[in-house]
Amino acid sequence: MGGSGRVAERIRVVAGQRKAQVAGDTVTSGSAGPAPGRRERNKQEKLARIVAAARSLFRERGFAETTTQQIAEAADIGTGTLFLYARSKEDLLVLVFRDEMLETARTAFATVDRTAPLLDQLVQVFTTMLDYHEEDPAIARILLREVAIPNAAGTPTDISELLDVIFSGLADLVATARPSDLVDARAAALLVAENLFANYYLGLLARIGGRITRKQFLDRLRRLIAITLDGVAG
Repeated sequence: MGGSGRVAERIRVVAGQRKAQVAGDTVTSGSAGPAPGRRERNKQEKLARIVAAARSLFRERGFAETTTQQIAEAADIGTGTLFLYARSKEDLLVLVFRDEMLETARTAFATVDRTAPLLDQLVQVFTTMLDYHEEDPAIARILLREVAIPNAAGTPTDISELLDVIFSGLADLVATARPSDLVDARAAALLVAENLFANYYLGLLARIGGRITRKQFLDRLRRLIAITLDGVAG
């Protein structure tokens, strides 16, 4: 099994564990809210059909060759209904792959070797994220563009949870491994996390754009992370 297959398998395992934990917590607590009404259930079912149809068509035909009309037909809804859930095809792309990216980030932090040096931990996390995007570079290029420069006003809210998971996870690794280097541990760690992610993101754009090889990306990222950590220590 290649690197892409291994990361996909890890994501499925962690996702299953998370679902089991949530289900167990709900049963144990006995304080779950009321079940959604028929209207809300219908909305959720339509959204699930839209996401499934869009994911399948994007994978089979490619983003550019897929139309919103085709997605609506595959989801068995009208085009007007489709635009109640997403304002554009680009919004649909983010909607479809947002949860996958979120689970990839969670998996990256859940599976990192906490006994390794901080530099290696950070490289492990970013490598897991890289593996995901390298599975489909064409889709990744559009996703990265939409995340950086949203096409519609609603998109930033759609990815806020993803960014929170990434920044909080990175900050936790830094604050845990280097507490004595940080004056205000949490605030400083978050600033370091944003810097680390910026270095990763710029390198990812070059990698997905085909301007550098995977080895060049990882070598450069390791050097940049080391410089950042040295700066924190200094």
